[in-house]
Amino acid sequence: MELRDDLVIEPVRDGAGYRACERLQQEVWGFADLAVIPDHLIHMVTDAGGLLLGAFDGIGPGREMIGFTLSVVGLLDGQTLRHHSLMAAVRPDWQDRGVGYRLKLAQRERVLRQGIGIITWTFDPLESRNAYFNLNKLGGVVAHYLPNYFGELRDARNRGIDTDRFLCQWHLEAPRVKSYLAGGKPPALALGDVETINRTQRISSGLRAPAGFRPGLRAPNLLFEIPSDLQAMRKEDLDLARTWRLEARRALGTYLDEGYLVTSLFRQGDRSFLVLERTTLPRILERP
Repeated sequence: MELRDDLVIEPVRDGAGYRACERLQQEVWGFADLAVIPDHLIHMVTDAGGLLLGAFDGIGPGREMIGFTLSVVGLLDGQTLRHHSLMAAVRPDWQDRGVGYRLKLAQRERVLRQGIGIITWTFDPLESRNAYFNLNKLGGVVAHYLPNYFGELRDARNRGIDTDRFLCQWHLEAPRVKSYLAGGKPPALALGDVETINRTQRISSGLRAPAGFRPGLRAPNLLFEIPSDLQAMRKEDLDLARTWRLEARRALGTYLDEGYLVTSLFRQGDRSFLVLERTTLPRILERP
């Protein structure tokens, strides 16, 4: 991951920056105007203690916003103060260059300055790339599955499929998070050594399809296979992506309700697996 020396990340609190955020939402997600968070609402969020961080390609009047994070202050489980990230995006031509990671580090630093120790956000349980970044790179943990959380979304990445989401918790000063930000990695796994919740099969198109899952497992660690590239699958076979969605909803919802946490992503060859652990959140967070 290349970290750009000329990248500038700073709070945005002016109309020009808010409008740049509008444009970037449209470019990254293909939003219609109705789905864009407009500049006047962004202003209200930041004025009320929320945070818009922009990533810019240098300094000076000609610079452009190439990424952002936008978060609001709220409560977790009705009682614990947190920042909740509404959006985070990086312009396509700047992706895979460390911009998103730098934005999250800057967000962590600013939120800690406010005296708040938790940032939460949602992500798609079937997006392996996001799972790797959120869990393996940042040290986030998932305890909640949210079926069809946003209802129908009309952007290019979500159109035509239910919007199930994980709620990711990022405990900013936990030993787990500090360890991962210092380069730590999840415990090593081997596919044959851990029980897999679901069965999959390769179909004629070459894609893998769900073939049922097993409820009632009680091992300390379990795996749940997810598509290696959900967006490619959506484009090739939307019905198959919908089948994956329903299978994940049943299986992951069941195991999270029974006390498992999703703690990392495991890859073997071209296959991706979510790692579930039967433990408590405090124990996971204290583990480096």
